[in-house]
Amino acid sequence: MQKVLLLVAIVGIAGMNVLAQTKKHFTVQDEGACEKVYFHLKAASGTCEIRTRKGDYPINILGSHNEEYITSDFGQKHEGKVLSAWLNLKDNGNEGFGAKISKIIGKKTVDNDNYWNIYFTDFKPYTLDLNYGVGKAYVDLSDIAVENLKISSGNAHVKVGYLSKLQNKMEMDTFMVSVDLGDVEIERLNLARAKNILAEVGFGTLVMGFEELPQRASEIWARVGAGSLEINLPKEDIPIIVRMKDTSYRKFKIPPGFEKIRDNVFVSSSYSPDAENLLEFNIDLSMGSVIFRN
Repeated sequence: MQKVLLLVAIVGIAGMNVLAQTKKHFTVQDEGACEKVYFHLKAASGTCEIRTRKGDYPINILGSHNEEYITSDFGQKHEGKVLSAWLNLKDNGNEGFGAKISKIIGKKTVDNDNYWNIYFTDFKPYTLDLNYGVGKAYVDLSDIAVENLKISSGNAHVKVGYLSKLQNKMEMDTFMVSVDLGDVEIERLNLARAKNILAEVGFGTLVMGFEELPQRASEIWARVGAGSLEINLPKEDIPIIVRMKDTSYRKFKIPPGFEKIRDNVFVSSSYSPDAENLLEFNIDLSMGSVIFRN
């Protein structure tokens, strides 16, 4: 039987006491048969950073955590030409109530006791499913080929985007983000080259930044409950149409220069239905707020 993938896990204990940090290193080696990578992350708490790094490993993870409070589970399976891998950071339930509350309140602070660096290569197409409970996440997708992306924040602070200003290496089909009580900030969303952008906001906050002119047309579907959605647009006028679902409770603002062409439908001055980089916003707003800014 041909051996295609090799999973390597290296575990070390820092110190001799019970509360010592456990250091872990997981890698998946690719021998050529893998054409696509699916990665699922479920982090109950902690700080996670994701970025690209040139090398031969489709997935390379280095982390440290306190095993009394957090259990880490990493695994992989290979089906056809698709590699599926997962990292589950599970809360053991041993942490005190006060410590849990402090993590929720201080979700923007770095958790050095539960810290993970996750690296992807720059030549494999990825489907990413990233779930964060509490804590902080930093996701730089620059120069990675992401085909589909889903990000969920329970009560975590998540900063994601193309922070190194390098675009997605392929056109993305769907960029999906879900915010419950947390907050998610997306920078340079225009570099995702996403055909579909789906957003759902419960009580939290979502910021979408289109810092530069988009390179392709995108359909953005957003549902906002009691939270807030902020869309930051470039200073240059770009073709945009905004369709709002009528609702009795709403706080909705658009920049100067937009024109109302019919009930609950607004367009920018450069709007054209045939524009190659048209942004189509379809928004269902309940009791929260939606604000467009230049």
